[in-house]
Amino acid sequence: MNTEADRPIAVIDYGAGNLRSVVRALTHVGAVLHVTSDPADVLGAPIVVLPRVGATPDTMHSL
Repeated sequence: MNTEADRPIAVIDYGAGNLRSVVRALTHVGAVLHVTSDPADVLGAPIVVLPRVGATPDTMHSL
């Protein structure tokens, strides 16, 4: 049986942010991840992580 707990966490790769550090930290604590830029993957994920950056207005514009 496939439950939400069996599906990976979606980590959004939008070309900015601290992606590598977030992936490393989540993997270190045993999380199962799927790094993606596909909106369908994000919508279907039980948990979504958006790595942040210091230049939030510029990031939001690029999204």
